[in-house]
This record gives sequence, C-alpha cells and structure tokens, in this order.
Amino acid sequence: MSNRTPGIGKNKISQGWLRRIIPKAVIILVAIAVLTVIAKLPQRDRSTPPTEVPPVNVTVMPVIARPQLADTFNLPAVIEPNRIVIVSAEVEGRIDRIPLKEGDSVKSGDLLIQINADLIRPLFEIAQEQVKRDQIEFERMDNLVKDNATPQRDLDDASTKLIISKANLNEVRARLERTSIYSPTAGQLNDIIVDEGEYVQVGNPVAEVVDNDTVKVVVDMPERDISFFSVGQKAEIFVNVKGHDTSMTGKISFISELADLQTRSTRMEISLDNKKRLLRSGKIVLVRLTRQILKDAILIPLLAVIPMEDSKAVYVVNSEEAQRRQVKLGVIKGDHVHVVSGLEPGDRLIIAGHRFVAPGQKVNVVSEKK
Repeated sequence: MSNRTPGIGKNKISQGWLRRIIPKAVIILVAIAVLTVIAKLPQRDRSTPPTEVPPVNVTVMPVIARPQLADTFNLPAVIEPNRIVIVSAEVEGRIDRIPLKEGDSVKSGDLLIQINADLIRPLFEIAQEQVKRDQIEFERMDNLVKDNATPQRDLDDASTKLIISKANLNEVRARLERTSIYSPTAGQLNDIIVDEGEYVQVGNPVAEVVDNDTVKVVVDMPERDISFFSVGQKAEIFVNVKGHDTSMTGKISFISELADLQTRSTRMEISLDNKKRLLRSGKIVLVRLTRQILKDAILIPLLAVIPMEDSKAVYVVNSEEAQRRQVKLGVIKGDHVHVVSGLEPGDRLIIAGHRFVAPGQKVNVVSEKK
C-alpha cells in the first residue's frame, strides 16, 4: 500500500500548471499594452498632396521640311575593261612578221600578225585564170544559143562552171586576205601569244587586244535596291588617282536580268570615259547612286528617336508639356533619319533631355537650335 497523501499530489500538479501559464499570460498582456499605445499615437494626414515633380530641362529644334532630299547610298565597285578580244588565226601557216609590240596602242584595222602566203597566192592566181576562161566560155555559149547553133543545156553547163569558179576564187581570196590578221577594235595590244617563225593552225590564239578607252564600273546591286535603277541613269564614281581623290560621272549601261543565287545581288555596269587612261582594270572605286528624290522631306537627328517595343517614338513640346509621337522612319543619312510620318513642319522636337520625360510631363526649354 502506498504511503503518498492525495492532497499533496494535487498541490504539486497545480503549481506546475501555474508555472507554465503565467509566462504566456504575461506575454499576452505586454502585447495588448503595446497595441494600445500604438493605437493612441497620432495618425499621418493622408490628405497631404505629393511633392510636385520639377520640369525637365530640354533642348528643342523646329521641324522643317526640305523641298527635295536625294536618297543616295554608296557601294564599292571594280573597274573592268570595256572589251577583251582574243584574236585567233583563221588560216594555217608560218608567222612571217609581227609589226607591233606588247603595250602598243592600236586602232581598229591595224595589222597585228602577218602569216606567210606563199602557198595560197598561186592558188589565187589559178582561180583567177579559171574564172576568166569560164567567163569566155559562157559568153561563147550564150551567142551560140541566141543563133540556135547549140542547145540551151550547153549554156546552162557553162553558167554552172562560171559560178563554181567564181565561188572558188572568192574562197581562195578570203584565205589570202586572212593571212593578214588585223585588230578588230581600238585599244591596247596587251599580249602577243605567238613568235615570228612559229607555225599556227586555224583557231590558234595569236594576240589579245584590250579596249580600255571606255571602262566598265561593275557593282553588285542589292536585291532590295535594283528596282530603283534603269539603263541610262547617271552615277557618280569616286576614285583615288595618284594619291588624289577625284570624282567622275558615268551612265548605267547594263543591268543583268539574272541575280546571283548566293548573294541575291545583281550585276550592274556603269560606262565611264577613260581616254586619259586614269583607270586600270581591277581598281576598287566607290559608286554613289541615287535611288529617288524625296519631296518635302523631314530630316531629324537619329539620337532624337526612342526605340519602343514595337515602334519608334519622339517627343515634342506642346505648350510646356512633353508629348510623345509615334513615327515611321525612312532612309538614314549619316546621323540623321528621314521621318515618313508622325511629325509635321512647325513641331518643336526635343533633341536633348527627351529620355528623361514622359507623356504630359512639364518641360523647361533651356535652348532651341535652328
């Protein structure tokens, strides 16, 4: 049997419960006191107006429309000769004479190569005599037919022989003439491919003549621009000659119908006078081309444009406030850009400080550029 007294056990349980609950009660009472003090503090007057944002200092310029604006751009180009002619032998034979040397200027019809004609000249003389004989025979038969002394068939045979002999004479004459090889064009004798004493066959190249009195300025035109140009339009060419920059004017002489499948560009040629021989084949030059002439064009500084998520914008001053305008842009000219729509002549465009303003914000114009 236990000797513990029931009353003593209950007292111990009560004391333990009190030790646990008293700290919690104290914390609750302190929290209530703090909330009461906070509630009694004076409240901020929520009706006080916010501080007014000061005006932003900006610089503006008046929007002016130009009567005309040339939409030009520059492209690199390469000089090529107007023509490169490879002259070939049309008859076989030994080279007897080469009267010119490489680098000489030639005119159309100048003698380049003389082929030996010793084997062809006797054939030419024989053909001449045969024509004379057949001509006499034809005339004799013609008189006999008129006198009914011979049938028409004999005259027809004589006529046929005369035609054949004349054709043979023409063929031999042509071969004899082709022993002299002449320049087909004016230019420069750039290369002599054969030497005196060399035997050539029909079709063998013997000389190269370059026509560079007129040169071609060859430019690869981007696909997006080619539709602006046509044969006959003028173009300005900038070239450095002996350390000095100079400009020349040429005309578009050819535009290819086929574009390069890899670069999507089209070959365009500009003819340029080169009688002073200032331009050589392979020289790199700069071509300035004009796509179009824009009427009443508005040009603004490129830095005044603010890129938006899906558009472009600028700010103008309306009274004393900034007003945002959506603009459509055209061609870029250096550090300026053509505005297609969104601005009108007379608008005051913000060109400095515009990145610190918002629509409707007051601004302070500190300077105005003309």
